[in-house]
Amino acid sequence: MSATADPRATIDATAVRGTKAQRADALHDLSVAHVELGHLDVAARYAQRGLRLTGEARFHLTLAWIDLDRGRRQQSLAHLDLAAPHLRGRELARARCLRGLHLCHAAEPRLAIAELTAVIKELRRYGDERWLANALIGRGIARCNATQLARADADFTAAQTVLQAIGEHARAAMCLHNRGFVAMLAGDLPLALRRYEDAAKAGLDSTSRPEALVDRAEALLAAGLTTEARRVLTPALELLRRCNRHVPELAVLSARCALRDGDPGPALRLGGSDVEFMLAAGKLDAVAAHRFRGPVQTRALGWLAQARRSDRRGALAACRAGLRLLDEHLGDWPRRELTSHALGLARTAREVLHWAEQHRTSWRSPLPPPNPGLAHALTALRRARALGGPVEALERDVRRLALATGSRGVRETVVLPELPLVSFVVHKGRMRAVTVVNGRARLRDVPHVATLVQEARLAVAAGRPVSAAEALLPDAEEVVVIPDGVLHAMPWAALGRRVHVIPSLRHWRPPRRSRPCRRIWIAGPGLEYEEVPALQQEHGGRRITPFADDVLAAMEGAGVVHIAAHGEVNTDNPLFSHLELKDGPLYGYDIARLEHPPEVVVLSACESGLARAFLDAGTRAVIASVLPVPDARVSRAMTRVHRLIDHPVEAAAVVADLGFSCYGTGTRVAA
Repeated sequence: MSATADPRATIDATAVRGTKAQRADALHDLSVAHVELGHLDVAARYAQRGLRLTGEARFHLTLAWIDLDRGRRQQSLAHLDLAAPHLRGRELARARCLRGLHLCHAAEPRLAIAELTAVIKELRRYGDERWLANALIGRGIARCNATQLARADADFTAAQTVLQAIGEHARAAMCLHNRGFVAMLAGDLPLALRRYEDAAKAGLDSTSRPEALVDRAEALLAAGLTTEARRVLTPALELLRRCNRHVPELAVLSARCALRDGDPGPALRLGGSDVEFMLAAGKLDAVAAHRFRGPVQTRALGWLAQARRSDRRGALAACRAGLRLLDEHLGDWPRRELTSHALGLARTAREVLHWAEQHRTSWRSPLPPPNPGLAHALTALRRARALGGPVEALERDVRRLALATGSRGVRETVVLPELPLVSFVVHKGRMRAVTVVNGRARLRDVPHVATLVQEARLAVAAGRPVSAAEALLPDAEEVVVIPDGVLHAMPWAALGRRVHVIPSLRHWRPPRRSRPCRRIWIAGPGLEYEEVPALQQEHGGRRITPFADDVLAAMEGAGVVHIAAHGEVNTDNPLFSHLELKDGPLYGYDIARLEHPPEVVVLSACESGLARAFLDAGTRAVIASVLPVPDARVSRAMTRVHRLIDHPVEAAAVVADLGFSCYGTGTRVAA
């Protein structure tokens, strides 16, 4: 039985008894087994007993490994020094491997690479596969530090193959996790998170390897998800405390979370060579020197520092260079910092429009592409919601799988509308608007926006005319609006114009050449007034039973989908906003399951927050309200909507008095 391959069975089956040699072997096996489980204090006690019993060098070697794992480098090296004179052949090669692992923490990773390369040759000659895997892992770490990412991935892959062959599947899973770390350094965060997920499924136990949680938290932070990173760091901190292990990266990561939340104190107190901390301390020259070397995030921070220390022209060039780097490597943070800095430098209306769009797309939609694992997790969450069970862990699974899958995003092709356009952007508490009419762009400040929105919503609720149009819209009958900040809550169609509301210019679509054909009608539970039967009788189409899988299947490739159901907005995570169906909520995440989303969607419900999810998935237009609407009034109004559904912006206008607007491209359909 191998103490490394099956540590729990080793602990259960091993007793310290018999001859001196038998007791020494038992103590060594127990120490190694507890190392594998992360019980380093217990492992150290068994190794110390063995050392007192026999004084054998192998116990010094085991203690050197334990102290290295604890972060006690000096004690580890002392054990190596005591062991080395008594070691020969394979055992000496193992000691050299440990010294090579020590060098991985040195300032010059090439020393570790050279030492471990020599050790790998020796271990292969001895056929010592387990320690060969250790050396390959160590060299992979050193190559990560030297930014030799392809070679690092090859080392971790080779170690994974060796460990799988000798039956050490948990350690093989750790190698797969390490390959996720390589992907994170390369800036491919979805791939990193997928590998972390796959490693967990392959048997990686984060309770014995809490540093895996630290890596996951770092990837989430790199994606700009500070809250998610904190959720992962909390159990990691507790596990490391229980194991009496010191991981310096944990304090650094906690300080970086605080820095992202606007608290630079912990970062400034730690100081050191962390590039993000140096940037927070204003060491622009030192950080800018990193823009041509290092991992993607480090280079992007270098370009941000270069932007902050340059004149306007140089700063904009640095911002563009940083964004190109992140686009090439699928990186996310510090995209927002780069676009925000450039937006602050923009002077002309065209510049503000361009950088406002860049800034909007820096908050990329998290809508993931179709994924069977995500669909299964959503079904489990829906069932728990319907039955009143605990949902927090299931929601966490959904978020994690969505992040690992990557972003579905929106079309990158930008087609400027021929209609008058107003693009609003909030930057550093200031609302500005770029108006483009007949090719001429004009920039202006928009004061008192929150008051305008509040007054407009109250006016609609009271049945009075809305007077905010003059302050917000150009003098045109039909206009395209890109809102920001509180303007997302504005009932735009009530301003007396035909308004197309889009999240960004990438959501505007040129006129299509076909009419909506197949109609789908969906009525959720608990509605006192049934509008759907009358609408189906007038317009034809299919009525779908309100179960999530049936609804999603029916929406595939549909022309017009009408959903009458109660909704609920989740402001913390918009993709957990939902519509109530018979088997539970239909979430924004569910919209990701649509390969061919419907052309036009009517959300005849209280505000559901799902319009953006449909638009990101590819739906052309969504008619939805930003206000609570009585069921009886909606039922009568929807008849008028569907008589004009071929021109969604006009259809929304007839129910503007209920807070409905047209989101997306609501132009008339070509015959």
